[in-house]
Amino acid sequence: MQQTVIALLTLTALAAPASSATAQTLSDQIRTVVRERVDTLRTARYQQGREEQTDRQTKTIKIGANGELTLGNIAGDIVVSRANGGEATIEIVKTSRARSLDEARAMLGLVTVSITERPGRADVKTVYPRDDESRRPGRRNVNVSVAYTVSAPAGTRIAAGSVSGSIRVSDIKGDLSANTISGSVRISNAGRIASAKSVSGNVEILDTETDGAVEVQSISGNVILRKLTARRVDVGSISGSVSLDDVRCDRVEAHSVSGGVEFSGGLAKGGRYELNSHSGDVRIALAGGSGFEVEAHSFSGSIRSDLALTDQGNRGERPARHRALRGVFGDGSAVLEITTFSGSVVITKR
Repeated sequence: MQQTVIALLTLTALAAPASSATAQTLSDQIRTVVRERVDTLRTARYQQGREEQTDRQTKTIKIGANGELTLGNIAGDIVVSRANGGEATIEIVKTSRARSLDEARAMLGLVTVSITERPGRADVKTVYPRDDESRRPGRRNVNVSVAYTVSAPAGTRIAAGSVSGSIRVSDIKGDLSANTISGSVRISNAGRIASAKSVSGNVEILDTETDGAVEVQSISGNVILRKLTARRVDVGSISGSVSLDDVRCDRVEAHSVSGGVEFSGGLAKGGRYELNSHSGDVRIALAGGSGFEVEAHSFSGSIRSDLALTDQGNRGERPARHRALRGVFGDGSAVLEITTFSGSVVITKR
């Protein structure tokens, strides 16, 4: 299926470094495939979407307070929130669109939801008919979306994935993975985030405290982290901006190929912060009196620090506002490494 091809391309891209011409080419290829897929879906909905039918059902699964739930979807959103007790409740809404009511009703039966339960674990998956079944003479393409609304115990380990749909998760403290191809990812008040990724959509992590590492990536979308506490943060976008606001972390790696990078907040003593963009500005607004040592470089942009630095040095005897800047502020306990090729660097006080 085309979804499988897109998924494989996505996994390859998300695993590759996002700071080379190869990554940019791969990004363009994936965006083209995703755009073609989305255009196909839109055309199908326009042609087949005159009549609509909906099927709604609710399933209750006993997974325990610290169980595991896997959700796999093709077309449709996934929403997960906290529930009390040891059961997970899943509301499944299938929606079909076709030229007639009879055809819309028939399509609902072609798409099923598979739920496999094991002790302390459940796997939920949307199943579409094989291409040869859906394209038999007299049958049109299957235009059915499936939306999942889930309430699960706070300690549940969640792995949610969708091809064409957004994912929202709130108040879940177990290990969490949320990945989509065409859609946004929004996670709030989480406990442990293994990964949060999108190919074509924004990724947001809000109001979250974890003692582990956080990895967040988008290929064609913005990445926003706000009020996040973690041991390490690795965040990036190829065609989008990266924003870290009030992020408390000992190690930060933030990068964008064609967007800006912003960091706002305090620095940890002994922390290390690597911020880079190929063709965007890097802006840092520091809170409190944390000391730091900074080394900043720009090939064709200006560099400015509104904080008074000591032991300042510049390559090529150029002024501090251009090309390169080295210096120390306060006790110099944290390390700032800033690089941009065709953007500017600005360091200010928050």
